[in-house]
Amino acid sequence: MRKIGIMIGSDSDLLQCLDGLRFLKEMEAQGMAKVHAVITNSIHRNTKKVLMNLETDTREKEIEPLDRVDIWIIGAGCANHLTGTVDAYLRYQMQNSRVPVIGVAFENKDPEKTLAAILSILHVPGTQVVFDRNRHVGANGFFNACQDAVYKGFPRLKTPTPKEDKTRTLAEAITAAENIIN
Repeated sequence: MRKIGIMIGSDSDLLQCLDGLRFLKEMEAQGMAKVHAVITNSIHRNTKKVLMNLETDTREKEIEPLDRVDIWIIGAGCANHLTGTVDAYLRYQMQNSRVPVIGVAFENKDPEKTLAAILSILHVPGTQVVFDRNRHVGANGFFNACQDAVYKGFPRLKTPTPKEDKTRTLAEAITAAENIIN
């Protein structure tokens, strides 16, 4: 039985989730899956809470800690930074190479915003998000992600080494940039 956590960026995305959520309810009834929580949390407006939700669920509901999930389904629209941030936080900060992330790009009436959601998932450096732009976009994409979460096997994840962070003075930054040119 797969233990699934779901996080979406906005309640307005719930409509695109409905068929997938109904599918997961059926899978729970059959003992094939357990959805630990469906969380709406904007990475843009609630960054700290998103990261806290990955570590453990601190709400006063009867929900098991979310660090026990087997897989995350993460979806958002427009500038979908939620998916890449979740993947990066799990890998680099939590050193978690056990829990895969399936990304979903929610559709928008404006095709450019849908494309932005897709590209925001595809172009995160070093991402290990499971995302297929032909299968994980919009309402059908969320449904497919739910099916994948229950049935699909996933590649082994890596625990990457974070890049070194650097704090420089202005003069040091100029010198570093000039060294790159040379």
